[in-house]
Amino acid sequence: MNVRLLTTIFASWMVACSGGSDGGSSQPSGAGSGTTDGGTQASKRAFRTHVILGDSISDRGGAGPFYYDLLDKNDDAKWPDGAGKDLATLYGPDLAIVKASRAGARAQNLGGQVNTITGPLAGPVLVTMTIGGNDVQAALGKMLTGGDVTAERESFREFLDEAIGMLKQPDRFGPGVEVVVYVANVYDPSDGTGNFKFASGARCGGALGFYPAGQPTAPQLDPFEQIYLDVAAKYDDVHVLDLRAKFNGHGVPAADTWFVSDCLHPNAPGHDALRDLFWEAITK
Repeated sequence: MNVRLLTTIFASWMVACSGGSDGGSSQPSGAGSGTTDGGTQASKRAFRTHVILGDSISDRGGAGPFYYDLLDKNDDAKWPDGAGKDLATLYGPDLAIVKASRAGARAQNLGGQVNTITGPLAGPVLVTMTIGGNDVQAALGKMLTGGDVTAERESFREFLDEAIGMLKQPDRFGPGVEVVVYVANVYDPSDGTGNFKFASGARCGGALGFYPAGQPTAPQLDPFEQIYLDVAAKYDDVHVLDLRAKFNGHGVPAADTWFVSDCLHPNAPGHDALRDLFWEAITK
């Protein structure tokens, strides 16, 4: 495959998958597999505000009901087994919700999302975040052509660290307001195999369709995964959720896949599983 052609295909795919990554100010509204690091057990706190940050997974990506909505208030008709597994039940209906996530966001956009959150927030504050998928996609062209993606990884590290540092800045959301962060790492739609093809035989679109089937993805994803852990280790009450492990076995090749047809976003069972991942970590 000609490198220039591959780059063009990849760029077009990125435009199709991305949306705006920064928005206006975010105001609180009323709410109607576990961490891979240590830290204070947040379950002993009664959170009063839930802040949602990140990319399209946290901004209507895939098929609803979306994980963050389920986490705030379960859809009992859709997921009766999830009744009561929500923050409204745990902390009460007055939990405030602040959503600043935007489709297409990369780590470099997180600081802008944090800055849209205005005014003091009722604490303690719970932050849930999905980020990194678009950063990996941005480096995929180089990965597929044997390029060095060290610069892209270090940029991801820098901006993730910057955003979490902003969130953990003392009194960021008001005097004495505690902030606890849960950030999910990047899942792998191929289940580690490099096979980006559905059980039906349909191939994933965009650059994923050109990934060599049978070439393990771990060498590409492991360094990104380590960055989450390195950054989280610098702060108290910052937890990394292993989304990659949670979704393993439910990638696009699986009969019970947790992905929609774009191979990038969760379907309804996938969002339910993602809700479970956050719920289990928050309440453990």
